[in-house]
Amino acid sequence: MLFARPRLAGRAALAAAGLTALQLGFGSVGMSLPGAYDDSTLQLRMVLAAAWAGLAAGSLHSGMSSWEAAGGRRVRRAERAQLLAAVVVALGLSGGAELIAASPASAVVVGRALLIWWGIAVLSGRLLGRQQAWVLPVATIFPLSYLGWDGSGSVRWWNWPWAGPWSAGCWVLVAVSLAVGAAAWWLTPWRWRALTRRR
Repeated sequence: MLFARPRLAGRAALAAAGLTALQLGFGSVGMSLPGAYDDSTLQLRMVLAAAWAGLAAGSLHSGMSSWEAAGGRRVRRAERAQLLAAVVVALGLSGGAELIAASPASAVVVGRALLIWWGIAVLSGRLLGRQQAWVLPVATIFPLSYLGWDGSGSVRWWNWPWAGPWSAGCWVLVAVSLAVGAAAWWLTPWRWRALTRRR
């Protein structure tokens, strides 16, 4: 209970309810974005997947983060449990909203995008601070929309918001992103110092 108190779980729950409502009501609304060859349309559900990832990874932010940085194994176990629970809840709510509002294929694509952005968000939280976990996921949206197609108009293999649920390359990106996120979470400042001292 003491671990959860400085994390403002009530605000996170309100944000999750708001994201779910937006996804149910407006997920299929499209936004036109410029592309290298032609304009592309990004549905709001993909932007919301990035927001879900930022919310899940940013849930680790605490008003006592400087004190918790010196925490031992119990704090790290609690952080890991919270981080995993947050992404499972995000996947459940966003996937459930997609199943209701769109289709199973759309739920898979949104879930895959959320996992990729979640790994990126954990990295962003490590590099920029946990409160800024949303920065790198949001920063990827424009390059994906601008460079995500080739000259013939085909979706590039790495363009996860637009690739179909069967895209093997995007599932490889899920594995890579989750590995990067896990490494970023594991590589605390004191572990980084210990690694650099050994060289």
